[in-house]
Amino acid sequence: MTVMPGPFTHIYTARRVSELMANQEGFTSDFIRDMDGPLLDIQQLDPDLLAGLEPAECAAKMQAWPKFTALGSNGPDLFFFLQDYNNIAIPCDEIMLAMSLMYYLDDQGRLDDPYAGLVDILGEVSQTWAAILRFIIKLDQLWKKFMAVWNATIGPIVDAAGKVIDDLTGGLLRTLGQAFTELANDLLALAAEEILSEGDVFGWFSLKMRKGFDEQAFLWSDMTHYRRTSMVPARMIAHARDMLRSDDAATREHADQLIAFALGWVCHVGTDVVAHSFVNEQCGGPFRTHWQRHHLIENHIDAFNYEQTKPGGLLPADEFCGFQDTYPGLNQSALYFALQIPQGIDGLPQAAKQGALRQPLPEGDDQASQNQRKALLDTDGALPPWLAETIVQVFIEVYAHPSEGGLVDLENKLGEGDQPHPRNLLGQPFQDGLHLGTSLIGKWLGILGVDNAGMALDDIRKQIAPDAPFTVPEGFPMPWEVQAAYRFMLSWFKRSYVSQFDMDKPQRPTVFTPPASDLNNLGNDFSGPPDFSGVNPNDDPLSQLCEAIASILDWANKVLQDAGQFIYDLVKTAASAGTWPVREAIYDGIIEPAWEVCENLRRVLVHMGYLMPQSGENWPDGELRKPSEIDLELITLGHTVDSAFKQALAAAWDPLGNLDSDPALTDEGLRDPIDALNPWLPVRTTKGQKPPNFGGIANDDAVEYQRPWAFPDRTNDPDPKKAGNYLEAPLTAAGPYPQDTMPNRLLSTTAPTSNAARVDYEGAGCPSDTDSHNSQYIQHPSRGQRGESMNPLGDPAVFSAYLIGQIANNPRFIANFNLDADRGYAYLCWDWDRMKAGQDAPKDGQLHPFPPPVVWPEGADAWVRPDPVPVDTDPQYANPLPLQLHYPGRECNVQSEPRIQ
Repeated sequence: MTVMPGPFTHIYTARRVSELMANQEGFTSDFIRDMDGPLLDIQQLDPDLLAGLEPAECAAKMQAWPKFTALGSNGPDLFFFLQDYNNIAIPCDEIMLAMSLMYYLDDQGRLDDPYAGLVDILGEVSQTWAAILRFIIKLDQLWKKFMAVWNATIGPIVDAAGKVIDDLTGGLLRTLGQAFTELANDLLALAAEEILSEGDVFGWFSLKMRKGFDEQAFLWSDMTHYRRTSMVPARMIAHARDMLRSDDAATREHADQLIAFALGWVCHVGTDVVAHSFVNEQCGGPFRTHWQRHHLIENHIDAFNYEQTKPGGLLPADEFCGFQDTYPGLNQSALYFALQIPQGIDGLPQAAKQGALRQPLPEGDDQASQNQRKALLDTDGALPPWLAETIVQVFIEVYAHPSEGGLVDLENKLGEGDQPHPRNLLGQPFQDGLHLGTSLIGKWLGILGVDNAGMALDDIRKQIAPDAPFTVPEGFPMPWEVQAAYRFMLSWFKRSYVSQFDMDKPQRPTVFTPPASDLNNLGNDFSGPPDFSGVNPNDDPLSQLCEAIASILDWANKVLQDAGQFIYDLVKTAASAGTWPVREAIYDGIIEPAWEVCENLRRVLVHMGYLMPQSGENWPDGELRKPSEIDLELITLGHTVDSAFKQALAAAWDPLGNLDSDPALTDEGLRDPIDALNPWLPVRTTKGQKPPNFGGIANDDAVEYQRPWAFPDRTNDPDPKKAGNYLEAPLTAAGPYPQDTMPNRLLSTTAPTSNAARVDYEGAGCPSDTDSHNSQYIQHPSRGQRGESMNPLGDPAVFSAYLIGQIANNPRFIANFNLDADRGYAYLCWDWDRMKAGQDAPKDGQLHPFPPPVVWPEGADAWVRPDPVPVDTDPQYANPLPLQLHYPGRECNVQSEPRIQ
């Protein structure tokens, strides 16, 4: 589960930004290119500030501490790993304490399998990471168990085929047959336990503002993407400047590391603002309304961009984070090395402070090579305590009330007045409670299976939950919680970027062809699709999904059972096996069916967003080793999914029972994303249908997770008279990129932009001002044509470099862009227009009352579901209540002419 846009694109963009600033040709001391035009008065940089952080110096610090830069480039997304749920039933701080304890025990070598500890901890939370991580870990565990038998049997069987009769006597084959049977049973059990008990697990990543809640309910990942987004890195840079004046060499080194981290964070801001507009154009709306489709598209964008860094690709090579021969695809990239800050960094020799880097991996499948691979891929990291403390301190300064430590000057500068902040964590009261007793630590030691801690529990507390050097207000994370979130992120990345759930397609033996009669059952099973007759079209969509998945796994089970039976039959006839070609029979009867089952399972999980798509690979002789799973159509603006995936769905793997074979749903054609209607609402069950029954997932009738690869301009209702979807009014421009644009364009540094246009966007007083600028700069209705592929803010690297200059060196810069490009291109941070909260005010998931929106958004319980409409209904007028929102602290500008005609 990666995060937005994908981590590779963020890391890679920050590295291109440092190169852009270091290369002075065509790039000025004002952090802009000559071709962009001069800075306007409001954009002028402060000479005193600029003297310490000119472009070359910024580039030098980013390149001197590349891992701090890379971590900063994913900075706001780090907080997706903080367990700060807006649910009063979940003990958020206790979950973070358990994680911190687990990582401490793992560092001490006290846990056999830290991932088993994560499952135990997340078992207390039936949401988000719990549902997804439990599924992926269990899938990984059962696949490892099968692969252990596969590697121990298939290799010797095929390599020693001539000795099958004399030496193997069926022993290895019998073991492999048992493994097939066990894999089939395990897959069905996993489906019953995990897949079929949960529906929209990604729905827990949807934003709390979708429900109309105010900032009290926000997660910190919401806050860092939707509120005061420029102020956070600005305050980090201010802290670093103070630290640079210290007489202590270690503090000055921390300052350089903090600058690298903060400038990486600015790159995240610039990349999100622009790249999310690209994703939104293809997605049909922002992450807020299309969370799983958004995530799916970003996975494929990230995998595509990584693949394009290989020799002959569209992007420059980068040994630090890009393609290497033994790291051929993003799902095998070990990307976590780019974010790994070495443990105990301050006590290490200078050279060791850069941490571990990826090393070439052995290619062999023998146990020695596998052990060496495992050792080379194993690395741990730790967020330095001083950095965690600085992050929390900055959050307090930017978001807290002045009485809690918030900066009055910053609040006055923004003109927003008192604003709420998240209140899902307990802050200082939880920390104080740890001083009163150690029962929580004792509880979690027991759950993690540690009977003897080896030291006093309060001493363990000092290691896993040390006190902060300042008071942490309610709702803010403790520094040790930020450190635990970082460790969880590394754990997750190890699952995401060193795929365990795959298998090379074994090379076909160049020997005789076995008799067809020996393979009839397998051929009949494998040539046809699963039997979807058990999928009742009258059932609700989730039931259909469950029935279809059951059909898929039943089909896989039949293939595996017949493969197992084939093995048993082969054992029985081993005495006479010399009369026919053993190796070819084993390949066709055992090896290829098993590989096909594995790959088909992967394709489903990849297109549902659970797994990262793999890059295609061939064996040295050109035979297929791994098929490419990167869906180029899915990430080409205006297109839909590729034909290969459509064929796979229609033939065997349609999770909705051949729904995607319905031309009414699949004949989408090409879209012009600039002129396209935007944004679309989530795909829902048709009004009147039974909503899905979500196990532990919150009640919601959005069902886009069933077909996240499909554009959301229609629902899944098979009746075209009721399958029309709706738009979220008022309509907006999603982004500036035209049809057929590919993701590598996001990493360009040569496309035109304009500093004058940037001033217009930064000075917008309300959403309608931004809409007017988009109409002028993107669609150009006054000239009857759209812009010549101009991105008004600039592509991500160019815009990020500009933002570094403004955020670091222009005290007058106060523009805070919405990092999700929600509700349209270049929108600033916005909130719903709200009524005053009375005594009967609604309450969020933590029972905090909040002022209700004037117009409830689509995710709120109070939102009225519209009546079904035909697919040809004009969706602009089918749902007539437009949202009402504003930019906090700003008012709409008096109509004026744009700065570019």
